[in-house]
Amino acid sequence: MSLLRRLLARRDDRPVFAAVSLLALVALATYPAVDWYLRALDIAPRFGFWDFGAYGGAVDRWVAGDSLYVRNEDGGYHGSYLYPPIALLAFAPLLLSLPFRPAVLVWTVGTTLLLWVALQRLVGALGVSLRPWERLALLPVLVGFHPLLLSIKLGQTAGALGALLTFAASASLRGRGYLSGVLTACCGVVKLPYAPAGAHLLADRRRFLGAVGGGLALLALSLLAFGVDAHRTFIEVLAWGVREGGAARSPTIWLPPYYRPLYSVPYGLVIRVLASLAIVVAVVRAAPDARRETTALGFAAVPLLAPLTYAYYFVAAVPAVVLLVAAELDRLDGRPAVPVVGLLFLQVHSYGLHGLGAIAPGWYPEVLLQPGLFGNLIVVGLAFARVAAAGDPLFVQSLTAAVGRRD
Repeated sequence: MSLLRRLLARRDDRPVFAAVSLLALVALATYPAVDWYLRALDIAPRFGFWDFGAYGGAVDRWVAGDSLYVRNEDGGYHGSYLYPPIALLAFAPLLLSLPFRPAVLVWTVGTTLLLWVALQRLVGALGVSLRPWERLALLPVLVGFHPLLLSIKLGQTAGALGALLTFAASASLRGRGYLSGVLTACCGVVKLPYAPAGAHLLADRRRFLGAVGGGLALLALSLLAFGVDAHRTFIEVLAWGVREGGAARSPTIWLPPYYRPLYSVPYGLVIRVLASLAIVVAVVRAAPDARRETTALGFAAVPLLAPLTYAYYFVAAVPAVVLLVAAELDRLDGRPAVPVVGLLFLQVHSYGLHGLGAIAPGWYPEVLLQPGLFGNLIVVGLAFARVAAAGDPLFVQSLTAAVGRRD
């Protein structure tokens, strides 16, 4: 039976899930046409690949022996290369062998196809067989996810990093813990705001060791290829990024990539730290059979907890939604429609924010104008609730015994 027939077959026992899922499929599949219309109205941005241009500038400076990181007139690094030095090795082969336009096309098409293949692997690891036409149909649905399409337009890395996370989740479900850890570490090293995605590493020794080994190998390669000075400068870039994240502008001053989940919320950094600690505790004490939920929790937390985040970070939530839907369908009291609703909020975030910002009264909290915030909280909240409820009794008993011995 095809996946679509299976979905329709659930309309009797899970009618809300079937209806919401069909709505999500239609919304994703038709969005490229919507984007074309919005571009015709000069609302949606064109395919400008601006960020990939920043990578190209860094490659040129590296070849010339200059610093990878360049301050602009206001003393910051906005608009320039902001990744760790090691990330340049992902772009350099294309930019050194091809003109800019072919290089960026190979990058965007290649990374999108990589994410497409990764999602098929993840679905297969969850025990679902896709027919050939379903595999083909998945591609336009995937491209219709607005945060991914936005990343493509900018020449960003969200598709590539989302693919690595999805492959990591698939490897974990298939019992390849070391590979899962290495792939997760690659995401965190290449783009440090993806560090929350590593939460699932704390639940398995092999995944954790794979991440440590992979991270150290990448660091050694980076030092060998770029030297110590480049990494010292990158620390300055990180400090600047943290400061920028704490001085966000109002959502009503709209741009398509805008997402500030804790805008104007007091003690935002403290909230991020406490939320991160809560996730760590929940994952560490979770039972081994909560692998899907712990993985989804870390992935979905990336755009919520990163110091400076953008709408295209929502791509990390795609495998999280797939994992949560599968986990919820296996529960008698499951709520598989909930993560799909969260995905729909993520889908409409940018232009929902655009519309809400134009009509909202001045007294309405600006942080609540962001549909993506509600979607992000829905997915993270469900995952956290499931992980917290899956506490391992043996862990609790051992922890209680240890406290008792100290007393």
